[in-house]
Amino acid sequence: MLDYYALVPVLLPVAGGLLIYLARGLSERFQRSLIVCFMALLFAMNLAYLIALQGGMISPAAAGAIVLDASGAFISCLVAFLGVLVLVYSLIYRRNNHFDATYFSLYFVLTGTMCGMACTYNVLVMLVLFEAATVASAVLILFGRTKKAIRATYIYLAISIVEVLLVIYGSFILYGSTGTLDLRLMDISRLSGGDTFLLPLLFLFGFGTKAGLLPLGIIWLPSAHSDAPPPISATMSGILIKASVIAMVKAMYPFFLISGASTLVLIVAGLGVLNMFVGVIMALLSTDLKRLLAYHSISQMGYIFIGFGLAVPLGIYGGLFHIMNHMLFKGCLFLITGALILRVNTRQIYKMGGLLTKMPVTAICFLVASLAMSGLPFLNGFLSKEAIYEGSIQAGFPILFTMAGQGFTIFSICGWATSILTFICLMHAFIAIFLGKPKGEPRDVQDPPVYMMLPIVVMASLCVIIGLFPGLVSGLLQYIAETIFLMKGG
Repeated sequence: MLDYYALVPVLLPVAGGLLIYLARGLSERFQRSLIVCFMALLFAMNLAYLIALQGGMISPAAAGAIVLDASGAFISCLVAFLGVLVLVYSLIYRRNNHFDATYFSLYFVLTGTMCGMACTYNVLVMLVLFEAATVASAVLILFGRTKKAIRATYIYLAISIVEVLLVIYGSFILYGSTGTLDLRLMDISRLSGGDTFLLPLLFLFGFGTKAGLLPLGIIWLPSAHSDAPPPISATMSGILIKASVIAMVKAMYPFFLISGASTLVLIVAGLGVLNMFVGVIMALLSTDLKRLLAYHSISQMGYIFIGFGLAVPLGIYGGLFHIMNHMLFKGCLFLITGALILRVNTRQIYKMGGLLTKMPVTAICFLVASLAMSGLPFLNGFLSKEAIYEGSIQAGFPILFTMAGQGFTIFSICGWATSILTFICLMHAFIAIFLGKPKGEPRDVQDPPVYMMLPIVVMASLCVIIGLFPGLVSGLLQYIAETIFLMKGG
């Protein structure tokens, strides 16, 4: 009976979306309570399951192609946690943007598909859920109600065609050689030497593109994330691209057993470095705040690609840690952007200014999240980046020099350089928005309503709490990292 629990993170949100749509005629208070409580229940169930897995009280549940293992449960927890915060925020933001029951129903469907694609090893089922998430998020982008949002949706869907073709091509090769689409059941010895190298590359770019992997990630991600409504930007950047990473890892890791695995490590980690630098440079050139943050998503995903690309326990741990941390500080920043748009009606950094005294809580949260993303000590981003750097040493990459007892590999040097550029970019934005000279006529501006401010404060606070007390999450993340490492026969 427990095996059917594997379907809970996938089907329960979809059922919740249907229920919310059917309840659209009832009182608004009941609808609000139903939306938030349902998502909170989903988070509690996923977290309890993950803790039980870690404690050895249960084994991973499996129902057909859906397997709720540690990595899938981890993503399901993050999806539901961010979902609670985004939905609370949306309930107030909707008053200015006319979000209806369709918006909230689609959000629940997106939740279920994101969980599902991280909870399977069958590449075809993974692809179907992958594209279901694409369609749901594409419709949610349209709630931006602008011509730019429509154009961004077209680009987003067009790139998805490329992803589908790559994965389907890989699926044909996999099934034709092994007789299965389930990566847990395949006999890799039945694949030719060329296919054992081609397949992980097809799955890397097929599933990785949705995670912002260059070169295709730079085409769709900035417009999709910047032109979607802020709650959807926070969701897509905060967790959708991370669920895509876990799907990519599950599709690729079985091939890290082959003799050419070192080449795969160099390809994935090398692309991660490319992501870091291209993303942060494009962010430095941006004056649109949402687009700036979208480019930083590409950059920060580079750290995660490096962590998983190294394919060692410490690197995987760092990648998982950064998935969680990025959800917090980037989700926080996108929600803050929504508050700024609500108050000053612009996304252009140079059209803002002098908002520190008018929006002090917003300013503090923006500063905390920015410093966390920049990797400053005592904040959560510093810890996950350091774990990735140490993972590069564990993976056997040479230490180029040592400073203060800390060894630096090529990846840690690139990571620190990216962090410095990130700091410069975000501090420039903070100064222009909150400390710069006010622009235009005096306006009656203040911090957003409490229910919009609450999710922002929660995420900013967690950036500090986790940074000071990493033991709150490190044990669980190490357990998940170990289970992922075993996918490659670690």
